[in-house]
Amino acid sequence: MPFTDVGKEFIALRIGSSLPNLYVSCIAVGQGSGTAVAGDTVLLDETVRNMITGSPDFSTAKKIVFQGDFNSVQMSGTAFSEFGLFQSGVLGVGSTWQREAFGSAVFDGTNELQVTSTLDVQ
Repeated sequence: MPFTDVGKEFIALRIGSSLPNLYVSCIAVGQGSGTAVAGDTVLLDETVRNMITGSPDFSTAKKIVFQGDFNSVQMSGTAFSEFGLFQSGVLGVGSTWQREAFGSAVFDGTNELQVTSTLDVQ
């Protein structure tokens, strides 16, 4: 029995909607190294976590786009190599919905960072 496209669209809308503690509300960056796996619950070395910027973008069916903005002070000295989307508030841990890991880029205090992440319900 297939899961319908309408069902997938509804799930995408629910992931980004404001239901108490049941939606993506934060994005974090870190400098941990290691492969991202489905069992991840935290970033390996989280350095800063912010609330997502604005509202999620639902303009494409079955997709949700989240954006996070980090200023130069927050990023100064960070060897940015991972980011994640989180369900809980800024102080919550253990609720990673998505984690991405990659080679690092060191921020020297003169650059800001904007992370855009898309969840695609298939």
